[in-house]
Parts: sequence; structure tokens; C-alpha cells
Amino acid sequence: MKRSILTAIAAAMAVAFTAGTASAEADKLRIAKQYGLGYVQLMIMEDQKLIEKHAKAAGLDDITVEWSTFRSSDVMNDALISGNLDFASLGPTGIITIWSKTRKNIDVRAASGLNAMAWMLNVRDPRIKSIRDFTDNDRIAVPAVKVSGQATALEMAAAKEWGDENYDKLDHLTVSLSHPDATAMMLAGESEIVANFSSPPYEFVQLKDPKIRTILTTNDVMGSSQTFTMLYMTAEFREKNPKSTAAILAGLEEANAMINADKKAAAEVFLDSVGRRGWTAEEIIEVLNDPDNKFTTTPENVMTYANFMADIGTLKVRPASWKDLFFPEIHNKPGS
Repeated sequence: MKRSILTAIAAAMAVAFTAGTASAEADKLRIAKQYGLGYVQLMIMEDQKLIEKHAKAAGLDDITVEWSTFRSSDVMNDALISGNLDFASLGPTGIITIWSKTRKNIDVRAASGLNAMAWMLNVRDPRIKSIRDFTDNDRIAVPAVKVSGQATALEMAAAKEWGDENYDKLDHLTVSLSHPDATAMMLAGESEIVANFSSPPYEFVQLKDPKIRTILTTNDVMGSSQTFTMLYMTAEFREKNPKSTAAILAGLEEANAMINADKKAAAEVFLDSVGRRGWTAEEIIEVLNDPDNKFTTTPENVMTYANFMADIGTLKVRPASWKDLFFPEIHNKPGS
């Protein structure tokens, strides 16, 4: 990931050197999201054309919005840093890492939180009652070993259980699997994958199987809720496109209000966006109504991740506060 980011940074700086300074805001916005319920606001913004609405109110009449969906955060990072995306969405550990790599050059920071959602460590083996019960024969699926938020949360749980020096005690058991693939293997029950640190709605789909249960959540690890996903961008885009940036953030706030006011409508937009995949609107509504899932732009527990990553050495520069990781538009929020 480090080499990929540095290569993209070099390309971006070369583009910036030759492009000159634009005098007008961009007439096309390119925004990326990923799969999963953590991106439902972006799906609503696309479906309801909320960015176009707020851009027009700001005097940007001819703006168009181009949406993309990525399965890999690394590819999305490369696209944003190389100038092929304007806004993207990523989890807390990803934002922290890309901030540290770019803070002295192109300066990538988060623009806003998207939501706060608990990740669940689900298991299907009845002998596993806690993380102490994993053996060398067990495998724990996470979106990406070592670098994903789930992998880091597992390390934080291990540090609490066995001491800070043993934070990586379970790392050798983790394997990288996408949420859909991990869920399929958990439900099939015929693989070495006995656990999955997942995210909504996949973790709730798994729990429909009576053999699967939750032994740990990120709320347990953090002591409170955590930001799941965030919007992020480069300093150059923000400086050249203040009205577009404001329109995106206004659209996000409106999408949050729509979700909080009408869970059924939000569920239908989500299902139309990702495909039904056997899910029902009632199942998605149940997830949206879970009190652990909040749709808010306020960052929560981002510094908990940053401090842990700095403590174990995966983050070379410790931010002084959560505001270092975010552009000023969000600094009035009671973040953490």
C-alpha cells in the first residue's frame, strides 16, 4: 500500500506542476463509494441528486456528478491521489494512513464523517466464547489483514486481553476476504474460516444463522461508538472548488436527515443500489434502526485508532487531535 500511495503521489505532483491554476470550479465531480450499508448516504445522494441540488443553489448550474463503486480501498486511494477522483470514502485506519503519507505534499484529509457503526466479530464454532479460545487451526476473516479497521480493532482487543506487547497475538490467524465472500463461507460452515470481523449489513445476515453469534464488537473495544466511514479529498480540490465542496457536505447532511426520518425509503435506495442479493427491506430497516448505528457527520473515536497505531509503530506521525485529520469545515463538530 505504501509503494502504491507514493507512486500515485508522484504522478499527482507531476500533473499539478503542468496543469497550472484553474480559475473556475470544476464542472464535473467524480465521487467514489464502496459496497455495504456504511455508504448508504452516498447512494441516497446519487439517487436523489442532492449534490446537483445544492450546487445549483450555490450558482453552479452546469455541474455533473460521476459516481463510481470500488471493491478495494487501495485502488480508490490511487485514483484520488492521481487526480482521477475528487471525493472518496474510506474507514478510519485508511484515512489516518493516507493523511500521514501525504501531509507534506498533496495533503489528503477527511472532509466529514459518514456514520458510526459497530463492527461485530462473529463466530460459528460453539467452543469459541472469547478471543482467548482461538487456536492456531482457526482463521478469522477481515477485509484486509493488518491494515483494515477490523484488523486493527482485533489488535486493540488483543492488547487489552494479553497486554500491549501482545497486540499482534492473533494476526497470524487473520485472512483477507471481502464481506460477501466471508459471509458466504461463514454461512456454508465448511471451511477453516470460523470467525469474521464484519460490518453492516453482512454481520446481521450472518446472525440470522442460529449457529453464529457475536463475541466482540468495536463498541466493546472502544468503549463507545466509532466512525465507520468518512469522505476524504485533497487540499488542492478543496481550495479550487469551495462551492462544490460545500454542496457535497450539504448533500451529505440532507441524506443523513432523510435516513433518520424515513428508514424504509433509505432501505429501498440501498437495495436498489447494491442489488437485492436475497435481502429484504425489513432486514435492512432492522439494521438501520439498531441504536449502535448512527448516521452523523461527527467523527467518533478516530483518535483512538490513531493513538493505537502510533503506539505500535504502524503510524510514524501521531496527530495532535482529530482535527489534524479533517479539513476545517467539520471542526465545529464535537469529534473525537
